[in-house]
Amino acid sequence: MKLTFESNYQERVLFVCFAEPVVLQTREDVLQWKNEWLLALKTWHSPYKALVDCSNLTIATDSLQADLARFFTLLKGLFLQKIVGIGFAAAQGHGWLPFPVLAEEEEARVQLGIRGQRVRLSEDFRSSIQFDNHFQTHAMELRFLDPVVIDSADKIQVLKDKLLNNLRLWHSHWNLLIDCQNLQVEAAQEAAWLRMTQFFQGFFLKEVVGYNQKPGQKLPFRGFRARHRAAAVLESEGAFSGAEANCQSRKKT
Repeated sequence: MKLTFESNYQERVLFVCFAEPVVLQTREDVLQWKNEWLLALKTWHSPYKALVDCSNLTIATDSLQADLARFFTLLKGLFLQKIVGIGFAAAQGHGWLPFPVLAEEEEARVQLGIRGQRVRLSEDFRSSIQFDNHFQTHAMELRFLDPVVIDSADKIQVLKDKLLNNLRLWHSHWNLLIDCQNLQVEAAQEAAWLRMTQFFQGFFLKEVVGYNQKPGQKLPFRGFRARHRAAAVLESEGAFSGAEANCQSRKKT
């Protein structure tokens, strides 16, 4: 089951999408969905609404209705205020879900009371962007799950929006540590990347450093082959706590 969760902390909305066709046939399938959702909630500390793209979801049997109802009753006890699905298809058993599923996202957003549609450009690019927040060491770690090429201003904007959204979890100065293994930035977009960096410097960004840089790979920021060398640059900035400076970063190399 391949699910993607995107948290918009500003609008307090969790976007849920089945990235590949999924058929719920057993209680274990419902349990897997529940476990994935609960894992995504670890970054949430407030009530939220959910918008679920059901286009790739099929409920194989009406016998799962009770399990699905218990699942979403649990979520409502964990601050889920309202939930609406999109991509309704009666043949896929969407009528058995314990929440309304509508045809179009625009209509669902009206029901949820949230604003205009997300940028639809390159959904694969958007979902490949992942963050790990290392609050103790003042580092936000950016990685890409799949190979990506930053070849347009639109992609810079999507990355900027996701960075700004994740930054809402922060209350201190921070550094950006980037895994460059799957990243390529075209020369024509380097100036836009630097403008993005300058923008975040106004939001207490101190340093941008990359690791897993490949031979010959050009980056609009300082990069290293090994993660511990990139982390050492941040340590020299005085951002890391004494307990982690020389040990934890190297254990992950």
